[in-house]
Amino acid sequence: MTLPVNQQRVGIEEKPDRAETIVALRRLCQTTSRTFSSYVADSTRISTGIPALDALLPGRGLQPGWLVEWLSPVEGCGVTVLALQGVQAALQRRGAWAVVDETGEFYPPAVQGWGISLERMLWLRPSSLGDAAWAVEQSLRCPAVGLTWFQAERMTDRVLRRWKIAAEMGGGVGVLFRPAKAARTASWADVRWLVHPQPLRATPLGRRIRVELLSCRGEYRTGDWVELEVCDATGDVRLVSTLAGAASALHSVSKIA
Repeated sequence: MTLPVNQQRVGIEEKPDRAETIVALRRLCQTTSRTFSSYVADSTRISTGIPALDALLPGRGLQPGWLVEWLSPVEGCGVTVLALQGVQAALQRRGAWAVVDETGEFYPPAVQGWGISLERMLWLRPSSLGDAAWAVEQSLRCPAVGLTWFQAERMTDRVLRRWKIAAEMGGGVGVLFRPAKAARTASWADVRWLVHPQPLRATPLGRRIRVELLSCRGEYRTGDWVELEVCDATGDVRLVSTLAGAASALHSVSKIA
């Protein structure tokens, strides 16, 4: 795919001159005005699909136009299963789910077992990082897309800022998967979840994961966390009770049929 000249340098930091800065600030002010009106018109909260996580968020859910970061130390630790819980809720508002798959690791048929129709998915496979950044921005900006997914390991702060503005303009939700080391840097995300895989042990479902709320827009709370059990095969997610550690104290909080 050949990008327009003004999009080819999306991943490259540049020092703008004064005129460009003024134009950018004017556009940002206009965008802020438009997005504030859209928030007033559409204040519906979107569930993460896991009530225990919703309970940690103001309004008990996500807001349209938000960026959500899932940070994990290693691949395959269950973060994708957790994020999939919220797909159905996001698509209730808007029909399309855009998956920007630069790595080629996403396997669309697997999500059918979660009750998600492939007819509602836009599976985009860009050939370069620059194309991927452009595809994410356009998906976030599109009002027909309710959810945009991308694994964002090497993106610059400038690109992440553009994505945030695009999400506010489009009104959907952006979900970014990043390595845990990104937690040490500032972020434009409205919500940041940090996943801590727990030591392997025999459990009713399989793996056990602690999910920590690192930050949330409008809330200066850090350190809140829940411990969950996750089954990759069935999609079950269960909250581990903080009042009792016995297996009998587990109760189901989420499942995609």
